[in-house]
Parts: sequence; structure tokens; C-alpha cells
Amino acid sequence: MTQGQVYGLVTFLAIIVVMLVRSGEVRAWQALCTGLMGFYLAMTPLGYIVTWAVNLIAKQFG
Repeated sequence: MTQGQVYGLVTFLAIIVVMLVRSGEVRAWQALCTGLMGFYLAMTPLGYIVTWAVNLIAKQFG
């Protein structure tokens, strides 16, 4: 992913997280979106593995 794509993805996920907090109800897929945003923001060593897995899945649909 390019830097611009990462910024776009983080912005999209941040909007989802804000809407979730306002609704007060969190389901499993919503927690996954929140976790992905955290990984992309932090980019810890584990984040690179998550990035690789997301890219692998995204290539299947793109």
C-alpha cells in the first residue's frame, strides 16, 4: 500500500469508529474495524503481518 492509501484507509476506519462510539453498540466486525485502525496507526512489527494479510485478501477482490 502506498502512503496515500494508508491515510485514506485510516480516515475511513476512523469515521466508522466515531459512528460506532456514538451508537453505543459494538459487534464483532465493528471491533475488527477498530482493531485494524489501531494496527495501521501504530504499525508495530505485528502490524506488518496484518498489513500483509489485508493486502492478500484485498488482492482477491481487486
